[in-house]
Amino acid sequence: MSTAEARTVIAGGNLDVPGASPRSWATNWPLHLVVVGTTLLGLVVGPGPASALLVLLWLVVYAAAHWAVVLRGLPGAGVVSGILLGAIALALLSFSNQGMHLFVAFMLMWVLLSTYRAGLVAALLLATGLILVLLPAGLDRGAAGVAVVLGVSLGSALFSILMASWIWQTERLSHERRKLAEELAATVRRLEDTRTELLAFEHRRGADEEATRFAAEIHDTLAQSFTSITMLSQAARQTDAAGQGYEALSSLLEQIEEVSREGLAQSRALIARTQPPLDLAAGLNRLASDLEARTGVRTHLDASGWSPVSTRIEVVLLRTLQEALRNIEQHAEAATVRIRLIREDAAAMLEVSDDGTGFDAELPTAGYGLVGMRSRLEAEGGALHLSSSRGTGTTLRATLPMVVDAPIDRTVHPDLTETAKDPWTPEVPRAE
Repeated sequence: MSTAEARTVIAGGNLDVPGASPRSWATNWPLHLVVVGTTLLGLVVGPGPASALLVLLWLVVYAAAHWAVVLRGLPGAGVVSGILLGAIALALLSFSNQGMHLFVAFMLMWVLLSTYRAGLVAALLLATGLILVLLPAGLDRGAAGVAVVLGVSLGSALFSILMASWIWQTERLSHERRKLAEELAATVRRLEDTRTELLAFEHRRGADEEATRFAAEIHDTLAQSFTSITMLSQAARQTDAAGQGYEALSSLLEQIEEVSREGLAQSRALIARTQPPLDLAAGLNRLASDLEARTGVRTHLDASGWSPVSTRIEVVLLRTLQEALRNIEQHAEAATVRIRLIREDAAAMLEVSDDGTGFDAELPTAGYGLVGMRSRLEAEGGALHLSSSRGTGTTLRATLPMVVDAPIDRTVHPDLTETAKDPWTPEVPRAE
C-alpha cells in the first residue's frame, strides 16, 4: 500500500476494515462534537448576523459532507466538501477573526479526502489561504508581523501533516498486520487440509501394506495347508480305488486330519494377531510363555527398564517379537531365548537373542519375516540390527525413536486390548 493509496481517518478509525460496525451518523462522533462545539462558540462570540450565518452554514456543510462521504461514498464528494469547508473557515477568519474553524478544517481534510496525497495538498492549500488572509495585517507590523504570519500558517500545516502522517502510519501497520493474520490463517487451513490428506494417504498405505502382508501370510500358511489336503485327498482316492487296504487309507486320512488341524490353528492365529495386548511388557511375557509351553524352549524376559510409550511404538515392537519368536520356533533349534525391553531417552529397544544354530546374516533369506520386520521398523524411523553366525545363535535388536514421552491413555488409544489365543505368530501391519 503506497502513501497515496492509504486512507487516513483521524477520528473514528479506518472505515474500510472488514467486519467493522456499519457506517452511521454516530461514525466519527468525536469529530461531530468538535464541529458542534466550534459552531456554538462561533455563535456566541460572533460579531454579527453575517458571522452567525457563516457559522450555521459551516455546520450544514459539515453534515452534508458526512452524509455524502461517510454514509454514501459519493464520488468527488470529499473534494467538494473540503473546498466548501475550507472556504467557510477562511471567510470566518477574515470577517470575524475566528480561527478555530480553520483549525478544525485542517483535521477535516484528512477525513473527507480519500488519499494521503490529497490530504497533504489540502493542508498546504489551507496554509496558503491562511497566509493570504493574515498577510495584510502582518505587513502593517513589518518583518516581525510577516514572520508571525508565516510561522502560524506553516506551523498549523506542519502540525496537521505530522499528526495525520503518524495516524496514517499506524493504520498502515494495522492493515499489514491484519493482512498477515489473514495469510497466516489461510496457511494454517492449508496445512490442516494437507495433514488430513496425509493421514488419509497413510491410512490407505497402511491398509495396502496390511493386505499385501496378509496375502503373503495366507499363501505361506493356509494355502500350503489346503494344497497338502488336496494332494492327500487325491492320494486317498487313488489308494481306495486301487484296493491297497485299510491301513494305507487310514494313514492318509490321519495326515489329512493333522494338516487340517494345523490349518485351523493358523487361521485362528491370523485372527488373534489383530488384537494387540493390554500392556506391551505383559503381552511380550505372554508370547514368551506361550512359546515355552508349546515348544519347551526356555524364555527369559527382562522389562525392568521399560515404561509405557505411544501405541504406535508398542504395536511395532510387539509385531517384531511375534515374528522373531516365530522364526526361532521354525528355524533356530534353540534351547533358550532371552528378551530385553528397554526404554531410553531417545529410543525404545527390543533385543531378542537365542542359542540356536544361527545363520549367515550376510546371505539373503528366502522368507518374508526379516524383510517384513525391517520394513515395519524403517517405516517408523527405526532400524533392525542382526548379529548371527552358524553355530553361535542369533541376536536381533530393534530400535525405534521416541515419539511420545507421556504414558498411554488406554481410553484414548483402545488399540492395546487383550490378546486373543495364539498371538505368537507374525503380525500383519495394521493401518494406524
